[in-house]
Formats: sequence, structure tokens, C-alpha cells
Amino acid sequence: MTRSWTAAVLFAGLTLANLPASVRAEPAISPEARKSLPAAVVAYLDRRRECSHWSGEDAYDAARGRQIAAAVKRLRCDDIEADETRLRQRYGRDPAVRRALDGAAHAD
Repeated sequence: MTRSWTAAVLFAGLTLANLPASVRAEPAISPEARKSLPAAVVAYLDRRRECSHWSGEDAYDAARGRQIAAAVKRLRCDDIEADETRLRQRYGRDPAVRRALDGAAHAD
């Protein structure tokens, strides 16, 4: 019984380690950080996480491709870098904002 459990845990760990970053669970922003960051930054971080998710999705048929395209359009994923630049210009003096934006950039 112990051998089976150990093998299952090892298999799960190896499987997760080999998944692309967009599939692995990203750490959520803590409730304390959400309260301390400007609302525009929190909204951006949530949007960036969703864009990362959708960009990693497979369009295995036309309907799924349309669903992915609609999500990317709704989230304005093509504007994500420009929006980050604007947030860095506006809140760049706040170390908590810089850490949050740097953390999001490294999570990708």
C-alpha cells in the first residue's frame, strides 16, 4: 500500500513539473495584498492571469477556437503589455505594486 501511494505521488509531481507554466496553478494574490494594491493593479493582475490561461488553451475544433478568440478579445489580451507599462508609470514608486507586477511577469 505504501509503495502504491509513493508511486502515485511521484507520478503526480513529475507530471505537474513538466506542464507548461500556463497550465500550472499560479499563486493567487493574497487578500492582504489585494487590499493594499490599487484596484487598477488588482484588476490587471486578474486579467493577466486569465490571459495566460486562455493563451495556453488548445483550439481542438472551430467552436473551441471561437471560444478562445472571444475570451482573448473580451480580456483585451493584446493590450496587456501596454497596460502594464501604464501601471508601472502611474504606480512605479510603490514597491508593493512593483513587486506584484514583477511577480506576474515572472509567473508567465
